[in-house]
This record gives sequence, structure tokens and C-alpha cells, in this order.
Amino acid sequence: MPLRSCSTLTLLVLALCLGASTQDFPTTCSDGSAPRFPGAATAIDTGTNNCQLPGIPNSTADRAQNKAKNNFCPRAESLTVNATFMQSLQNSAAPLVPVGAPPTSRAGLQKLGEGKLATFEGFVMIARQECKESVNCGTTVPNEDAFHDIHISLLEKPKTATTNECTSFVAEMVPHHRPAEWNSCNLDNIAKEKLRVRLTGQLFFDGSHVPCTAAGKPQGSNPKRMSLWEIHPIYSFEVCPSGTCETGGWQKLEDWSEASATCDSGACKPKPAAKKASAKKGGPTKKKGTMPK
Repeated sequence: MPLRSCSTLTLLVLALCLGASTQDFPTTCSDGSAPRFPGAATAIDTGTNNCQLPGIPNSTADRAQNKAKNNFCPRAESLTVNATFMQSLQNSAAPLVPVGAPPTSRAGLQKLGEGKLATFEGFVMIARQECKESVNCGTTVPNEDAFHDIHISLLEKPKTATTNECTSFVAEMVPHHRPAEWNSCNLDNIAKEKLRVRLTGQLFFDGSHVPCTAAGKPQGSNPKRMSLWEIHPIYSFEVCPSGTCETGGWQKLEDWSEASATCDSGACKPKPAAKKASAKKGGPTKKKGTMPK
């Protein structure tokens, strides 16, 4: 039988059609520099669980977006970003690419800055452990925290009781070469203590989602965010243990005195099956058409 297009094959064969099994993370960037890995190789980088650069994509556009999500070789240009800057990028990208699905071309996004080095100073609003995604090879790797992204909502000022998450923008810690201390438990503690953070990574546009409306309302089940532009992946994450660290004192998250290398968010564990209610033996029965006394 003649071979049909990738779209008619199983997910595994689709990945092979798109070349997912033949492109590992580079050990040297195109300019000769070393990739900006934040730590040593982890379980998702080695052995039977090795998930390569494009993950297991669902389409050609998804493959290109997955590769961009896993880019540890940023362009030389360096930017200092804030919420206003990320919103302006969103406004600039809106007429170029549709939202809700990976764009078929990333050329316009690259002209706007995708792939550049970006640094942000501010605060963590909330961190969420994510579970299986195509970028991290879906169900072909263990559905455990260490194999998946951590989604971080960032603010310029500490969170208050009335802060709307739609005013935040997103950064992502990917599982590749991620230090054990880079976990959602430590990030949540940083948010609770309202500690200032400084992170550096790649500027990236996530076309798979839809941002909040101008009125600050989320759209459907999309994660709350002001812009689809992210810092993704994060290359370095620092904590200011007290004050603003304007004159120094920043600590790497993995060296922060309160950091723990153990964390079990429970996010990716199978949910227990719901128990069926059973009538008690010998209990009163309710007759049809009668009201309980």
C-alpha cells in the first residue's frame, strides 16, 4: 500500500515524518558558543526517556514552535523587558499571526524579537506545574513533574489580594537541563514571601493560546496572561533574599538558602476514580411520588 501523508499516520510515525527522532539538542551553538543550559542533563535528556529538540509534534507548525520553545542558543541581542514591553510586542504581533494555534511561519515573530536574550526583574505571582505536552514528548515519557514545564506568571509589583492574573506575563522553566531546585514548591514560596526575582531567557511567542481581553478577562480555558510573548526557556533564575538587591546580593535559585531539591506538586498524578454511592442495607426506602418526612 502506498505511503500516505504524515497526517494520516499514527502519532509515532508522524513524529518520524517530521524528523523528531533525528534532531538532538546541539552541544555547540551556530556562533560557536555553548548552549545556555541552566544545569546538567536530566532524565528527559538521557537514556530511554530522551526527548529530543522538537518533542513529538502534531504538525509542521507545532514542530517549529516546539524547537523554538527548546532553544538554548539565543541571538546575541539582549533586552531588558517589562510588562509594558510585552504588551507592545503583543500589539505588534496581532496583525501578523493568528492565535490559538502554532503559526505556520515564525519569520515575522523573529523580526519582532523572538530568539533574543531577555532579562526581567520583578515578582512571581504564581507557579504551576504542567503535565504532558507535545514539546516534552507527550505520553512517551513518565507523566511526572521532572519531565514537564513549570508555568510562571510574573508581575512588576508584588501580588495583592486584588491582583488580576490577566495583568501578568509568562515565563517557562523547561525540564531539559533543569536544576532540581527549579521546582514549583520553591517558586510558590518565593511568591508567598514576595521576594524579588531576576530571570534571563529567550524571548518567545506562544501562538497556541489566546491572551486575556483588553478588559482583563480570560478567553475560554486559555491561561490568564496579558501577552503571548514569554521568556521561554529560562536560562538563569535568581532570588533576592531581602530588599531589592540594587547593589548586589542576588542568589541563584539553586543556591538560595530556602531552596529544596525535593518537590511533589501532585499535578501529574492520576486522579483517583470516583467512588459510586451505595445504598445502606436495611435503611429506609423512598417511595416514588412521596416527599421525605
